[in-house]
Amino acid sequence: MLALRALNILLQGSFEAGGDMIKDNAEIYRVVSKLLCSKNSTIQQTAAESVALMSSDKKMCYNLAGQNFNLLKTLYKAPEVDDAVKLRALVGMSKMCASSGGDVNRNIIAEGAGVRIFKQIRQLLVKNPTEEARKWVIEALAYLTIDAEVKHDLVNDEEQMKIICDFSSDPSPSTSYSLSCIFMNTTNSYDQPEVQPEMQRIAEYAKQSVPKAHELDSEESLKTRISLLVANGVPSVLSACSSSDSERTREYLARSYFGIISNDEGKHCGAVVQQGGTRALLNLFGENTAEGKKYAAHSIAKIAIKMNPALAFSGQRAMDACRPCISLIESTNENTSWYTTV
Repeated sequence: MLALRALNILLQGSFEAGGDMIKDNAEIYRVVSKLLCSKNSTIQQTAAESVALMSSDKKMCYNLAGQNFNLLKTLYKAPEVDDAVKLRALVGMSKMCASSGGDVNRNIIAEGAGVRIFKQIRQLLVKNPTEEARKWVIEALAYLTIDAEVKHDLVNDEEQMKIICDFSSDPSPSTSYSLSCIFMNTTNSYDQPEVQPEMQRIAEYAKQSVPKAHELDSEESLKTRISLLVANGVPSVLSACSSSDSERTREYLARSYFGIISNDEGKHCGAVVQQGGTRALLNLFGENTAEGKKYAAHSIAKIAIKMNPALAFSGQRAMDACRPCISLIESTNENTSWYTTV
């Protein structure tokens, strides 16, 4: 068990290093499964935490899901098991549910499991709203919100949204990353594959999986969801997390901003500016991935079109906003981005 604790610490500090140690080591998976069946609460918690951490990797998640999903489910349902163990078990189950990447045709867990886990996590959080519990819940939601039904239920749950938004007042690096994932997922700002009708027919004929979107991810559903996110103060959360040092987190924040600003013909630009969006976007443009810079610059350009620049970019910020717009003209081949920037 001490070796497993050391592995957990390594996975939390440097996931790549811990992942290289595990790789395809079937013995580690066997030991974890065995420890999950222990009657000792400390051992159960360590093993459940190992599954929750290892499931962040898609390949490890597939290796763990077969037998361990049912073991984690048993742990959660056992009345004598501590809440700390149950919470970690639910986080592991959340990541397994999200392994399909939102494609309902590739679910390795029964459809609807994500929504049930979301409701169970909510019950545990309401029962024991400690900082540690909220940290694990936000990590679980970073994966569960790939599911369209979970997105719908989350944004309509004012109490849960308040807990999430309040947690951003002093975010840690891991919390900022989880929050950025939640809002990138709920605004549908992630890369989505474009499936040509001809290729779809060929794939169906060859009996290959074709990405299939959920009805709750439709344009109308997304419009309603983003309105609820803005009403719950999500632009303020994005602004609070924008000081993160992680480029991946910063990219996801820029994507989330773009998802909000570009939705419903720029209806929410005013709310974004009011809640510190222009300063945050200029900051996100400064240090980011290439994709993150593109989304931040495009968001700034859209705000400048929709609002009076003297109000949206007061003082020196008006000059600062020129650089992202010029970079967008130089770096993009997309007609929409060109038109918006010019």
